[in-house]
Amino acid sequence: MRCDQYVGLNKWAKRRVSATRAVKSLITPEGKQIDLPRPFELPIAEKSAVGTITGAYVDEVAKLHRYTFPSGRVYEEYVQCSPWCGGPMYYIALRRLDGTPLKLSLWTDEEING
Repeated sequence: MRCDQYVGLNKWAKRRVSATRAVKSLITPEGKQIDLPRPFELPIAEKSAVGTITGAYVDEVAKLHRYTFPSGRVYEEYVQCSPWCGGPMYYIALRRLDGTPLKLSLWTDEEING
């Protein structure tokens, strides 16, 4: 069966962009602090969609995201490669806004070629 296959980010990149922190209180838009009954896990990075992957067989395979960290650091997802195996396989990696890939987010040849 031929189809578009979304592989996504490697393990390191997934951990990096999905990291969380424990929050014990929240601040409302009015500036009031609300203490929580127990710590609550919130993502560290703010995630926003910045593009889509158009497939060979479907109009949209997946969205590409931008991750903004509290430090001001920003990473974007991009298609590192899309080898064909019954259809394109989309391997996603992270890069800085200047286009420089994050080396630890890159898929190795062994991972891609099995």
